[in-house]
Amino acid sequence: MKIAKTFTKIAITVASIATLSTVTMKEAKASSFINFETIPGTTPSDNLAISNQFSSLGVNFGVDNNFDGVADAGLFPQLERFGKSSGDRIQGFVNGGRGRDVAEVGYEDRLGEYFLRTAGLGGDGGALLITYDSATQAASGEIWDIDGNRNGKRTEQWEVQLLGQDKSILDTITSPLGTNDNNNKVGGELDGKPWLFSFERDTADVYGIRFKFTGNSDPSQVGLAFDNFSTHSVEGKTVPEPTSLLGVLIIGMVGGGSFLKQKIQRDIIS
Repeated sequence: MKIAKTFTKIAITVASIATLSTVTMKEAKASSFINFETIPGTTPSDNLAISNQFSSLGVNFGVDNNFDGVADAGLFPQLERFGKSSGDRIQGFVNGGRGRDVAEVGYEDRLGEYFLRTAGLGGDGGALLITYDSATQAASGEIWDIDGNRNGKRTEQWEVQLLGQDKSILDTITSPLGTNDNNNKVGGELDGKPWLFSFERDTADVYGIRFKFTGNSDPSQVGLAFDNFSTHSVEGKTVPEPTSLLGVLIIGMVGGGSFLKQKIQRDIIS
């Protein structure tokens, strides 16, 4: 009878470990971060179309120029390599003081070598659409180089739209208006710099994130530059790392196994 009870405890322990393992996998997704420096299944390259390469994280990328909440067929955002590339006529953004696809001084590491762009993809600059396999409660990301020009005829601004399961807009986040009033610097305060957006909702009800251009500009001169996407949490508000949880599990299994082994031996003797 005592041995039976002991094995019942073993079964409970195994079930608990399985449950914790499931939690660990959820934590792994919760801490997912995409900076486009590595692309699953392939090597990053300039103008590489990005669609379902990150589906293992539960997200897919597309363009929604007709704003129906569904990715337009055959149209995908593309990787853009920092700096000016020979023969490449499309850029993600222009830093008025430093050139094409170049971060402002001090922000180079943040931009990295690759980011995502929508320039050249039609619409008003190309409406980037990120869709989720299952709803998320939180996320964050960066729009780069929200600027304007000196005569005020071109100003950039973006609306980040949170979409529900039925493709309706649940909420919006509006970026600053791009200007050139930063000490008369061409492009203004955010020229060659990132603007971080984020949201944390009461429940997990966001099935998509769409970016709509709301500034004043010739659509052919507009494009979204997007980077450093935290898919299921706000960057800086991290969850326990999966490896840490696994360490706790392993220690618990070893300790628990030793205890149960000793108990079985005592039960047999008694």
